[in-house]
Amino acid sequence: MPGFRSLRCSLSVVLFAVASSVATVATTRVPVQADGLREYVDQARRFRFLYPAAFGAPSRGTNDGFGDRVAAVRFSVFSAGLGGELAVTRGAPVIDLQAVGGLYDEIALEIFPEPLRRVIVAALPPLSLTTFCQALAREQHLDPGTAALSALTAQQRAALVSVDRMRNVNPRVVQCTVSDTTITFDKEAAFQPGAPSLHIYGAVRFLESPYSTVQIVRAGPPPDPATLAQMAGVVRSWNRS
Repeated sequence: MPGFRSLRCSLSVVLFAVASSVATVATTRVPVQADGLREYVDQARRFRFLYPAAFGAPSRGTNDGFGDRVAAVRFSVFSAGLGGELAVTRGAPVIDLQAVGGLYDEIALEIFPEPLRRVIVAALPPLSLTTFCQALAREQHLDPGTAALSALTAQQRAALVSVDRMRNVNPRVVQCTVSDTTITFDKEAAFQPGAPSLHIYGAVRFLESPYSTVQIVRAGPPPDPATLAQMAGVVRSWNRS
């Protein structure tokens, strides 16, 4: 199928797109409170949340409003580097930065043609509050030989396995804590075989329809407990307007 021969090239373009700069959106903010928090109000008045003033100024994030990514908010300080954006998703839950492998990542899934993507997503075990931590620890989430994928070619199956392991080689879960509807996590994994491991960490909160998650995911050196607590606090503060 066209597009798989240039899989690595396409992936590089996607990853560079993740780091691209985007325009600022209108927000409503309250003065800094005694606890150092500011309020972000979505321009369309769909939701609001609190974030530490130290995160920096908010702006539109990666793929804001595209596909299953309802909204993405970038912070001028906290989002510097790899990740650190707040994302609101709909549909089958997906997690930023290939934290649960590329098959559960909205942007990584873009390398598949839409009809094939629908088949793959339908065959995947859905992420939920009860399945997330187990899925976080797995290197493979979908058997390419399953009956649901019987129509795939050998090349398509190989691509599926490769994307599943994207930023998810030799995963080791350091922490995965469930509290109400929010999960705080930290794992180590390599981007590809032979590459050094790095930490992928953050907080995800599972939501009721029409949304599926609100999340902040980041990658880099090991996070400190205060950073994880801040990330969890942001997603817990998220509310529909």
